[in-house]
Amino acid sequence: MARFQQIRFGNLGWRGWIGVVVGTAFALAAAAALVILSLGLAIVLIPVVALAAFYGRWRLRKAMADADAARARPGAGQTIEIEYAVVDEDRHRRP
Repeated sequence: MARFQQIRFGNLGWRGWIGVVVGTAFALAAAAALVILSLGLAIVLIPVVALAAFYGRWRLRKAMADADAARARPGAGQTIEIEYAVVDEDRHRRP
């Protein structure tokens, strides 16, 4: 049978109240530390991500310009026709 204890704040006593105060202070300090940590990471990472996005966009534009230049050259886009034969690698292993 499950057993539980109901906490009533009127029956805590001085040790219980000290525990509640210390626990609340610890929880608030942990929450504040997490907020400060997340803001610090955001302040550092937002510029890094922005620089990476600008660099990636520059590289993409350069690659697209190179592809356009290659397409504009004479002889680009021609199909090279060759003859080929399919070699069955398993033919020597079959009985």
